[in-house]
Amino acid sequence: MLTIRRAHESTRIEELSLEEVPDLLHTSETPLWFDLDSPTQAELDFLEKQLRIHHLTLEDIVNQNQRPKIESFEDYVYLAIHPLVRKDDLEIEPAEVDLLLGHNWLVMVHYGPIPGLVQNSQFNERLGLALARGADFLLYTIVDLIVDSCFPILDQIDDEIEALEERLLGKAALEDMNRLLTLKRSLVHIRRAVGPQREVFNQLTRRDFPFVRPEYTVYFRDVYDHLIRITEELDSLRDILSGAMEVHLSSISNQLNVTMKRLTAWGTIFVVITAIAGIYGMNFEYMPELKWRYGYLAIMTLMGGISIGLYFYFKKKDYF
Repeated sequence: MLTIRRAHESTRIEELSLEEVPDLLHTSETPLWFDLDSPTQAELDFLEKQLRIHHLTLEDIVNQNQRPKIESFEDYVYLAIHPLVRKDDLEIEPAEVDLLLGHNWLVMVHYGPIPGLVQNSQFNERLGLALARGADFLLYTIVDLIVDSCFPILDQIDDEIEALEERLLGKAALEDMNRLLTLKRSLVHIRRAVGPQREVFNQLTRRDFPFVRPEYTVYFRDVYDHLIRITEELDSLRDILSGAMEVHLSSISNQLNVTMKRLTAWGTIFVVITAIAGIYGMNFEYMPELKWRYGYLAIMTLMGGISIGLYFYFKKKDYF
């Protein structure tokens, strides 16, 4: 679905029909915003014809498997960035948003809602003012909200890791280990999405790209700083998660050692009394104790005394 908007009377947004666009592109200096959600082939053909979008760019948009990047063409600048999508409670994966900045127009292509943007009331409040200041400032507004939407996700992951650490120090369940591995996989996905984006905005702040006015470079530098903070926080969370996993594995190893010590102690006790019982279970005819009236009582007393003695010995050595 294609939605076309322009700023009208400073901060008010006006939606336009497709038929009005060709004339406005050639006669008006008012910035236009093209928002395409799951674009059709006809809408892509419109971009190619009216905005002169290169067919390779359109191919990248359709395939939706691009690494975050920035490319400069004669009539526009193409950016591919990855917002984070929460698929369930813990599973987080990057999506893709394609942004094309031209002379007084901005195209945003996405498949489905964009986290931190479409459903963000702050974006609706900032949209009119941003579009009135130009397509390049609208580009900054969009990428700023997309990047900032990562912080609440990281905070939630931090809280989940902290709760997992407390459970792992106690009696961890198999479900906790599965959640820990899911969090680790989510952090890998986030790192793969954020790392290349940092380089994209580093280029945007250090090079002169067409259609980006120099006075707005400082705003993109702010986005770059936010990405650095996200990367540092990701590294910190990854270290904490690795530490939690090591703590969990150490806890399992300690529990196994304790269990083995107890089994060894009980085994030692039963080996001794089994040996005694085995000796007197032999079928020799001349075994003096077999004819003794108190032999059974004496042997049972001996085995009980040895068992109790070994039990307290092992208990003193912290085997029980």
